[in-house]
Amino acid sequence: MKPSIVIIGAGGHGKVVYDAILAQNKYKVLGFVDNKLSIGTVVIDKVAVICSQENVLTLTSKADYFIVAIGDNEARARAFISLIQFLKPATIIHQNAAIGSEVSIGVGTVVLANAIINAMCNIGENTIVNSGVIIDHEANIGNHVYLKLATIVGNNSNVNDYYTSEIGQKITPFSR
Repeated sequence: MKPSIVIIGAGGHGKVVYDAILAQNKYKVLGFVDNKLSIGTVVIDKVAVICSQENVLTLTSKADYFIVAIGDNEARARAFISLIQFLKPATIIHQNAAIGSEVSIGVGTVVLANAIINAMCNIGENTIVNSGVIIDHEANIGNHVYLKLATIVGNNSNVNDYYTSEIGQKITPFSR
């Protein structure tokens, strides 16, 4: 039996994370946790909002893992830090992502379809590596970072905690 997971955030990013969880085929999705949608609202594929963020601790007896699917780094970090003491953070890596040798990916991180992380990179906790992102060898990506669609990170770059890239941004080697 697969361990259960809840997705914190039921917006567009939550739907993409849901698809990545299905592709990873490791967890059973219990539902979404969201403050903006009513409980019972179907988000995607007949999977609904099961509680608000204020009441997420009621899920500790039902869920094994959580993943935060909120694009805003500060809000994602707050949710992650508050939940990590009660539930286990999952690490979601889409089956169509390419991960090189000796890559370290922190808990709570999401690596989406067609992302490439080359050899000897370190990716922090609770970070989003969006679709089409390329991270070249020996780059270090901090915690609570959001690398948006098609960002290219050069080799040996250091990306600081809480950094958000622009879509298609190029981060040159030995920078940030």
